[in-house]
Amino acid sequence: MNRRRPVARALAAALVLAVTGACGASAPSSSRAHPRRASTANPYFAAPFTVTTNPVTFGQDPTWTADGRVLSNELDPGGTKQVYVSRLDGSAAKCLTCGEPGPNAFPQERPQGDWILFCSWRGQRVTFGSPCLGGFGTDLYVMRPDGSRVTRLTAPGGAVERDTVPYDNYHPYWSPDGAHLAWTHLDFTDRAAGGTQWTILLADFVPGPGAPRLANIRVVAPGGNHAYETQEWAPDGSGLLYTSFTSAGDPRAGWLNTELWFLRLFGDGASPAHPIATHLTDDNAGWDEQAVFTPDMANVVLMSSRAAPTWYETVVTAAQQTGYAPPLENHVAGAMFVLTILDPHFRTDLYELRLSDHAIRRLTSLDTVIPEFTFDRTGARLLWSDGMGAKTTHIGRFELDGAPPSRGRRPPTNRAWIGAPRTGPHAQTVALPPPPPPAARPALVASAIPPSVADGLVLLETQLATLGSRLSGLAAGPSCCRASS
Repeated sequence: MNRRRPVARALAAALVLAVTGACGASAPSSSRAHPRRASTANPYFAAPFTVTTNPVTFGQDPTWTADGRVLSNELDPGGTKQVYVSRLDGSAAKCLTCGEPGPNAFPQERPQGDWILFCSWRGQRVTFGSPCLGGFGTDLYVMRPDGSRVTRLTAPGGAVERDTVPYDNYHPYWSPDGAHLAWTHLDFTDRAAGGTQWTILLADFVPGPGAPRLANIRVVAPGGNHAYETQEWAPDGSGLLYTSFTSAGDPRAGWLNTELWFLRLFGDGASPAHPIATHLTDDNAGWDEQAVFTPDMANVVLMSSRAAPTWYETVVTAAQQTGYAPPLENHVAGAMFVLTILDPHFRTDLYELRLSDHAIRRLTSLDTVIPEFTFDRTGARLLWSDGMGAKTTHIGRFELDGAPPSRGRRPPTNRAWIGAPRTGPHAQTVALPPPPPPAARPALVASAIPPSVADGLVLLETQLATLGSRLSGLAAGPSCCRASS
């Protein structure tokens, strides 16, 4: 089958909706103003939020270590993504995985400081996307902070992967006590067998004796007509945030609308066997995705496109207003993600959601794409790198009065690993590689699209055409859904 034609038709169908202005979304409810610093029961929502540009640019998903350094993925001299650690200014950089098969990315230090989680494609024959950022072919690994004792945690034929079905593991996060890992797992099942199956998995991390391993792996969010992306845990360890890429048939949310949820796993009547999911965001037709709790758990910081209307927002608003909710959202969610990020008008900023009353304030106006971001151990600074075009690393700071309040308690860091790496096969000091030159948004190369993803594009094309016909059949035509000026 020629895959180029359905891909082009899917893009064309989406662009037709955008050009006709079929359903531009209404203006978002948010505040750009930075409130004055004040003593309040919710200091993170009242404090000014300032953004500075870091002198060094890191890869897409930098994270903090306990001692204030940065773990990041960077391109080694051969052009392969590798895991590096350095100071925030880029000095004292060390490559932890150079010389190992790659790409290797998405590094995170265990709260105890004794292991680093990372993602890799090594050993996989078929891959697509990027390790732990979406696609397929990713497995989870850990290593010591000096780059030694690399251990594979997931593999074909393991507890959840089937040898005959392509799979992916992505967006894994440590629990605050370092005892658990949670992540999103995909089985690229044929459409006739239910389509791509997305689940959220929870596992116990067993550091030893012997090689570290995962135990008691269980599904805590089901497959079926769902698509997920796991986000960071609540500071008190009660559960984790996640993005739902699907409405699961709820026309109020809107077909394929990305919304933020909290999955409670422990306490208040919840357990891994009986988790409780709570919808946090407001069904806005914008793209709401990455998210972290503020350390006091009174707010959630999230990434959203709600101030930059795109064709994606047009499509979701059309679905909301026509009640369009076709099945197999799980099978087309990946295709919708790819087409959304290819839109040259796609932009996101950071927002803060106050959980007590769901008020939202806008934190940034950067006109860029903000992917993964994370708090440092002080709870005052957020770190992220722009995800598209000319990449820049930013530090966002809540200007708090006094020490940041927190509802979490991290385990003490193993002091033997403070300042690591010190020894090990790949711990030599190197220069942090310069960032790649500015580039256009990634092209969708039809020949590289796996059959299961291409099938999702074909189905998405059909569903977009159906949605378009529904709009044309309305008395007011597409003008029914135009945004008010």
